[in-house]
Amino acid sequence: MDALGHLGVGTAMFSPQGFPNGQIVYNLTTTHDRDHEYLEPFEPHRRTFLVIAVADFTENNPPEILLSQFEDLRAIYRRALFHTCLIFDSPLSAPLPVPKIRPNDDRDTSKYFIPVPTKRESRTTSMRTIMCDVTSCLLSEFTGYARTLQSLPTLESPLASVVAEEAGLAAPATNNRMSMPSIAGSSVMGGLQQQRMSMQGFGSNTMIERAKSKGKGRIQIAIAELYMLTGRIPDALKEFVEGANIARNNNDHLWHGKALNGIGVCLVILAYLGVDFQVSTRSSHRVYSFSTNPLTIQIPNIPYPTLDAKSVSKSTPTPPKTPTPGTDSTPSRSSTSAADPQQLLELIPELGTTILNLYNRSSNFHGETIPQICFSESVIRHSKFMASVYLANGLNIKSLTNIVLGHPITKPEIIERKIPGLPDKREISASVMRAYPNPIEALTVLDASKVMGGIASVLGSIGFQRRKAMITRELIRILIPGLIQARVIGAAGAGIHPAAGLSATSGPIGPVTGGSGGALDIMEDEVEIGIMGLLEDMCSAYGIMRKANKSEPASEPTDEERQPEEEIVAENELRAFGWTGLKIHVLRSCMSLCEALPDFNGVLKFTAQLLKMGGSDLSRDEQIKLATNISRTISAAGKLGMDGVVTSYWDAFLLREIELVESNLWKSPIPHAKHELQDTDQADIQVPIIANKNPFIYNPFAKKRETAAAEQVLVQGELAEFRITLQNPFEFDVEIESIALDVKGVEFVTEKQGVILSPFRTQQLSIFGKPTGSGNMTVVGCRIKVFGCAEKSFLILTEGFDYGKLDIKIKQMGLPVLEQKPVRPASTVSNAKRVSAKAPPSQFPTPKTIPVTVIENQPLVLAHSSSLPQSALMVLEGERKVFNVVFQNLTDVPVDILFFSFQDSTTTQLQAALASKDMQPSEIYEYEILLLKKRALLWKNQIQKPKPMPSTKGTSTESVKKESAMVPFIAPHSTASFDIEVLGKPGLTNASVQMDYGHLGVPRDQVTGRFYTRQVIFPVTITVNASIELLRVDFIPFQTSVDFPETDRISTCCGTINDKSEQIKKLFRQANVRDEPGEYCLMTLDLRNAWPQPLKVNLQVREPPKSLEEEEAEWVNPYETCDTIQAGHQSRFVVLIKRVYLSNPTAKIPSLSGTQRQFVVSTTKPTADQERLSREAFWFREEILKCIRGTWEEVGTQRRGEVELRNFRLSPRMVETVRVDDVGIRMEIIESPHEKNTETERADEVRELAPGSLQKSAPNKFILETDQFYNLRTTITNRTTRSILPILRLSPSLRNQHVSVALDLSRRFAFDGLLQQAIRRIPPGESTSVEMGFVVLCRGEFEVTAGVEEVRAGRWGMDVGGAGGYMTARGGAGPGKEVKKLGPDGIPEDILEGVVGKRSWVGREVMTMVVRDKV
Repeated sequence: MDALGHLGVGTAMFSPQGFPNGQIVYNLTTTHDRDHEYLEPFEPHRRTFLVIAVADFTENNPPEILLSQFEDLRAIYRRALFHTCLIFDSPLSAPLPVPKIRPNDDRDTSKYFIPVPTKRESRTTSMRTIMCDVTSCLLSEFTGYARTLQSLPTLESPLASVVAEEAGLAAPATNNRMSMPSIAGSSVMGGLQQQRMSMQGFGSNTMIERAKSKGKGRIQIAIAELYMLTGRIPDALKEFVEGANIARNNNDHLWHGKALNGIGVCLVILAYLGVDFQVSTRSSHRVYSFSTNPLTIQIPNIPYPTLDAKSVSKSTPTPPKTPTPGTDSTPSRSSTSAADPQQLLELIPELGTTILNLYNRSSNFHGETIPQICFSESVIRHSKFMASVYLANGLNIKSLTNIVLGHPITKPEIIERKIPGLPDKREISASVMRAYPNPIEALTVLDASKVMGGIASVLGSIGFQRRKAMITRELIRILIPGLIQARVIGAAGAGIHPAAGLSATSGPIGPVTGGSGGALDIMEDEVEIGIMGLLEDMCSAYGIMRKANKSEPASEPTDEERQPEEEIVAENELRAFGWTGLKIHVLRSCMSLCEALPDFNGVLKFTAQLLKMGGSDLSRDEQIKLATNISRTISAAGKLGMDGVVTSYWDAFLLREIELVESNLWKSPIPHAKHELQDTDQADIQVPIIANKNPFIYNPFAKKRETAAAEQVLVQGELAEFRITLQNPFEFDVEIESIALDVKGVEFVTEKQGVILSPFRTQQLSIFGKPTGSGNMTVVGCRIKVFGCAEKSFLILTEGFDYGKLDIKIKQMGLPVLEQKPVRPASTVSNAKRVSAKAPPSQFPTPKTIPVTVIENQPLVLAHSSSLPQSALMVLEGERKVFNVVFQNLTDVPVDILFFSFQDSTTTQLQAALASKDMQPSEIYEYEILLLKKRALLWKNQIQKPKPMPSTKGTSTESVKKESAMVPFIAPHSTASFDIEVLGKPGLTNASVQMDYGHLGVPRDQVTGRFYTRQVIFPVTITVNASIELLRVDFIPFQTSVDFPETDRISTCCGTINDKSEQIKKLFRQANVRDEPGEYCLMTLDLRNAWPQPLKVNLQVREPPKSLEEEEAEWVNPYETCDTIQAGHQSRFVVLIKRVYLSNPTAKIPSLSGTQRQFVVSTTKPTADQERLSREAFWFREEILKCIRGTWEEVGTQRRGEVELRNFRLSPRMVETVRVDDVGIRMEIIESPHEKNTETERADEVRELAPGSLQKSAPNKFILETDQFYNLRTTITNRTTRSILPILRLSPSLRNQHVSVALDLSRRFAFDGLLQQAIRRIPPGESTSVEMGFVVLCRGEFEVTAGVEEVRAGRWGMDVGGAGGYMTARGGAGPGKEVKKLGPDGIPEDILEGVVGKRSWVGREVMTMVVRDKV
């Protein structure tokens, strides 16, 4: 501090007025260095000159006690020059104690107890004035100390005395350091020795005179040190120069180097203060005399500065304002300054080299070896000077401020051009490494720590992080044994408690001061970083962790601020960097140091980092040891009352999976779209849902509801279960204290619980919780608290970091890889071009999230009871039974919507059969019938719809209906009963009643979005026994020789009829047949009773329905036949079935499920004929099944059921039996009118035939007479939906004769026309008749057959003349298609569509003529 104007002239030789620009900078410390007292004569700055005691006036301590304590303090620190006591918050009028100094000492003792005013009474300059007074007293003591030194004959070197030898702080002189280059060489050393020997014994150069001269030089160098400490730099420079001359002349190399070191420090301080001086570059071996203006003193080969007399003249007492430590002001420089920074920059490195050479020469003399700590400090001081110059790009104000005051160089200058004399960082590194002691064990732990810390500081400032880390590792290796020993022994003298930290061993580290020479103080931004900062800095150099950039705190997030996926990316990048074995060794050292301090947080941090970095590379014993270490550290911290000693968990993949578990008591809600809800006519009245019209589309081929519904739903306020999968890849147990879900959106309250993960395994855990609201909730992970670790959020990381898919490019090497990567903005143009391109693989792991929808409160329904004992029942095949199920609502929410669905054992088998590719369409249709039309279970609705009130005058029924309210299906906390009907089916062993229920809260037409339902399942065990089995079915064509039973002409025309005909008549009579017998056929059914009891079977037959309405309508007056079948017996039933006409019997077989198999490639490829026969059999079978049904009833009981009649197939013969042809041909004989001679009579007269000449004995059998004229009428009926243009072909033949004889009719028949003739076009659904006259010439039995053949080929199902229609099996036209539709394999979907060709039809019945001779 500047003492000018405050200090008097009584300070004599150290008066501040001698150099007003000088400064005194105090290096305050709370400890006293007793280990280096032997170095105080050589380096006076190590001595404690001032001891300041601090007292508090408010404590009301008596003056006697303060005086006693002050005397004790003086006794303890006797080597201090001045002792004082500052009494804070002291009033100005307060009495102060007067200490006893010495007897007969009349000095003013008021300065020993200095009052410091209170904050209110103090001024801005109060503390400055007090420190100036203290400094004045200290400078007065410096004068006496300097006089004492001048009275001494000489000063011993540090290692010359016995005390220094016992300390053992220096190595033998012959041991050169490995980090030091050899100095001067043997030839130079030999020349110097010869020069000394030749100078002995002449004149004043005797041994006594040399000793006196050497002692004078040493005293002068010590005085120069005091001048430099008191801020009188010019006087110090003068004394250093004179002392250097004397030491050089006497070959006192140690003190010569010390003087040169002081000269360099003075030059740097003068350059910082802006004082003009000159540097002479002349070289001479002569010693120049001293001249006051200018000063020019030079030692051979060492240019000494020339100080301008104007700068030290007392005529200029007002200096420029100088900076004080802690301010940003810089010393002003005169525009006429003659100091050249470039010359000083060239001088200092040369001066430093010379100093080191002199120190090395001194090792050749016994007792003159420089102590290792002094040598290392000198090397580090010189290296720091070069490092500051390098960082500031020259010797400028930035570098000088950093060198003198220790202000950091905030931003290193970018070197654009090489400045002459600027040191290179490799030279700096090589220079500072010379300070490394060899061996390191020669120094104490404290000295070695200071030296290693100084070396690491210089290396770190120039960017040599790895070499700095190596030195730091060595420093840690030295500290660990010392700390452990200090804790064991107690180290009371050093002030270290065994449980204290490292901070107790050293005071605050201050910046480099101008006079302190603190070469080992930490520089730049490393001030006060502490042990943890030192260890983290070393770990960052080895790629263990990233070092946070303190200049830009927001640029690199910490582990707590970094996102979990980013943390994993950073961890993997660090894992891939460097050598894993070396990292593990470094972490062990850091952990051991923290244990030795002890630093509990550090122990936990580096133990966790070691587990994270080592992982599987660590042995089992070491992993267990680390886990035990964590537990022991937390226990020790707890005993000391230290709370919050935790670390971060070491495995980022602790959480592997989270799954929502469905409750065992009730199902999760299932979402439904609005269109799935049934549209009812009563919009405002909630009506029950009947089984046939469920509000949801029933599709047994749809995917399962659990797999189709990707949405996961929770209900507000209901307990939910999540299954958590955790992993422990280590060889020790991991104790998890608490685990909770980490969700976003809706708040989720988790019941926290703990678990212990076993070693080296994956373990599942169920946690429970309740959502407190409704809306969207996203499960992002878990918040897990592991013992000894802070609570941390873990994401669900299931994939990512597949290095095989990443395009890894090496862009950087070395430590720059660990630096933060700049984030470049994405180009919108490039993104637009890459829309269709494949997205690059993500550099981050892919976190998995679980979206969950939380809905409002919903009802909970359970199956309360059932009418079935043990939920089981027995039925027969075809039998229907009804049982009752009671459901209970457990919540306050009513159930206002429900429907039933069912699952049974036959459904799975049928669906598996439908999935087969070998299935024919007809078989698929049968399976679909069993699935859709014959369900095993149905809800038998017994809830009656609300009846509207009778309409009154002025009030319509519609309005009354809207005002009425429907009672909910299941009220809150109540029960409801439902009846379920079971149908006995083969293969039915078990079934389940599934009731979907929910709460809408609004009428159905007001539902705007999705709604949700729940499902409750009631399982049922069913036993199905056989009842009536259908064994065989056959169809028999009916003979047309049987006439109508009610016709009166039978007795006159037909004659006698045999017994079989009488049975047929009875059958027709019972069936109430009114049509022609030729339109019917006989159907035989063989039924067997497989039940142990007799069963009565009843079959009903009706006319084929002509429309869909008739098909679904009730059967009116059907024909019935019944029989009782005994147990194990079978019976044949014969029924009369009307033949069926189908306009398109080859139509495609439909699918009842609506899912056509057009994209399923079948393994079988039938031909067109096979497909036609299959389709015809299918459609005719379906029409027959519409006309017949059967029931059975157990005799003596009320048990009844249906007979399954679908278990038969139609053969081609059966198809022809039941078929009605497209074109009907019917022949009959009528009497012919008599034609008169046209020449004699124009009028037509009818010739009367003789009675009995034409008789009809059967529908197609006639009795004729010879030589009579008859007409053969052929009626052709077109039953198709298109017009036909046919040719009629008649073929008469002699009955029961060979073909050659039967067709010879030239002498037996005479026809009036052609047997083959074209007929006009017959429109669809119309008939035409063709008559032809004939005369039979002889008696006998004849047969006439008729056939019709198309003249022009047409498309099946298409009108030849115009637009036709595509025919279905039932008839009716659809849009015609001229081109076949092709499937995905190029094969037509319907191989029978659009068949082209001529068709022909032959009459089913043959007309028989029995000709008799005319009577």
